[in-house]
Amino acid sequence: MGFFVENAGIIAALPLWVFLIIILGRNLAVYEDRRITLLLTCAGTFTGLIWSLFILFWTFGANEPFSSNITWLEAGAIKLSFGWLVDNLAALMLVVVTSVSLLIQVYSHGYMHKDDGYHRFFAYLNLFNFSMLGLVLSSNLFQIYIFWELVGVSSYLLIGFWFTRPSAAKAATKAFIINRIGDFGLLVGIIAFLFFSLNWWAASGDVYLGFTSLQPAAEYVLNTAGPAIYFLIALAIFFGPIAKSAQFPLHTWLPDAMEGPTPISALIHAATMVAAGVYLIARAYPIFEASPEVMTVIAWVGAITALLAAVIAVTQNDIKKTLAYSTCSQLGYMVMAMGAGAMAAGMFHLTTHAYFKAMLFLCSGAVIHGLRDQQDMRYMGGLRKHMPVVAYTYLTGCFAISGLLLSGFWSKEKIFSGLYSAHEHFLLVIALIVALLTAFYMFKSYFLTFEGEYRGHAHPHNAPKVMTVPLIILAVPSALLGFVPIDEYVKHSEHHHAAWWLPVISIGIALAGVELAKLFSARPVGPFRLLNMDMYYYWFIDNIFLPLSGLAAAFDRYVIDGIVNFVGWKKRFEGWLIRSLQTGQVQTYLTVAFCGLVGLMLVFVLLQWLWMLA
Repeated sequence: MGFFVENAGIIAALPLWVFLIIILGRNLAVYEDRRITLLLTCAGTFTGLIWSLFILFWTFGANEPFSSNITWLEAGAIKLSFGWLVDNLAALMLVVVTSVSLLIQVYSHGYMHKDDGYHRFFAYLNLFNFSMLGLVLSSNLFQIYIFWELVGVSSYLLIGFWFTRPSAAKAATKAFIINRIGDFGLLVGIIAFLFFSLNWWAASGDVYLGFTSLQPAAEYVLNTAGPAIYFLIALAIFFGPIAKSAQFPLHTWLPDAMEGPTPISALIHAATMVAAGVYLIARAYPIFEASPEVMTVIAWVGAITALLAAVIAVTQNDIKKTLAYSTCSQLGYMVMAMGAGAMAAGMFHLTTHAYFKAMLFLCSGAVIHGLRDQQDMRYMGGLRKHMPVVAYTYLTGCFAISGLLLSGFWSKEKIFSGLYSAHEHFLLVIALIVALLTAFYMFKSYFLTFEGEYRGHAHPHNAPKVMTVPLIILAVPSALLGFVPIDEYVKHSEHHHAAWWLPVISIGIALAGVELAKLFSARPVGPFRLLNMDMYYYWFIDNIFLPLSGLAAAFDRYVIDGIVNFVGWKKRFEGWLIRSLQTGQVQTYLTVAFCGLVGLMLVFVLLQWLWMLA
């Protein structure tokens, strides 16, 4: 298995090669048959999945992570490298990304087979996979930032895939801009961390910003820069995950990302883009762990996001928007756990969430496909009779995400145990409230969509097998993955002891949410305007940012530019005046001299006359 580990970079290279083949496909006969594009895409991802499984098996007997690097550039004392790092964390994410992506690709063939942009869609899909797999395999912070940006570009292309729709173009732009805000903080944090640790990297001889040596490097930065500066550095790095994983207050782009095709919603919300932020927290965990203040900020940002997004999800009537806010809330769970010291529990929930959330989104896509693009749950109902496979797999996802004995139950219990062991009792209460809201809005969406009488106008039809088979396959890990001790695989030293009553309470809370959903599913809940963060952003832009920008622009135009322009005008005037006197004619010079002499004599006479009068 050493061959697969030593050449792990091929896993990321495969979708890149497929991407290049598709975009150059007009000259390679690829566009003549859509099945060629599908087979190339699935073959590349399937190969990557098998490769990843070999790497996963290798990690079971490995004592040390494997790292392979080459120097990319040198500039003075700075030496930056490119390579890959294979350890338990990377192996787990490789399997998750490739397995979920493969099923979404198969599903996409049925969902997009009539779309004119079929080949372009799969080209973007492969670029997205290349970016995410490259991010997972990155061996240092410098390299991960490059793939971090590529993930952002890929998401922009996929969210705005139907770019002729103004709403899709607007959503893609919004996602891109908000993520640039977080990326700017991440870049500043990486540069500052490198600045304060440069001497340490030079002395250690290790890969600059390498993940295997982040802990001693972080301690060196803490001692060199001091706690206050270190807090700002770590907080700046955390800004990247805040935007990428849609944490408060930069979470507003994720629900709008629903404007992309539903398979993309599944991919972004399950195993790729939003997972990248949580994965970066886990990778850079030694940096955050060195500052208790930053860990507190991380935990509370996650808690606020989990609660806020869950409350908003309750108010949604759009099935995809409900799932989108659910993703924000579940990501908040993961971030909260990591801030409380339960990093492995957060990664456990990331893994289980990837499968059941991908399945839920693909189920919603099957519903929308069967109802001719209807997304409002108020015009659904009774679809279990028309789409039994979709209904039962969606129900499996509802049980899993609500923590009712399926995979989500076990990963959530690890988070609850981590919060309890860390004595974060207030955060634990928030987590349990979010669990109640999760069960409520998820089963509300199930009852509105699949039970009762059909309330719509379209004629529902079942999804084809190419769409339902991936749902059935995803239902298996969604139900059973919780029995695998993923948290112990990620971090063997992380053990949390919780009270016996925690699982009982969490199950009771989830069941209460289900009962509330039965009672109130038919009653529409209006949107809470106070929870609309875009409203505050637009108010800030219109009433504060734009007036201040106008004032700054006026100051720049009339004061700064005015001073510079006055100096230029003064010099031009002086030049014109001197140039006017330089005629090259002796007669003119004599005339000017004579006039000057006469003027001096007149002044002298005037002054003498005034003196005599005085």
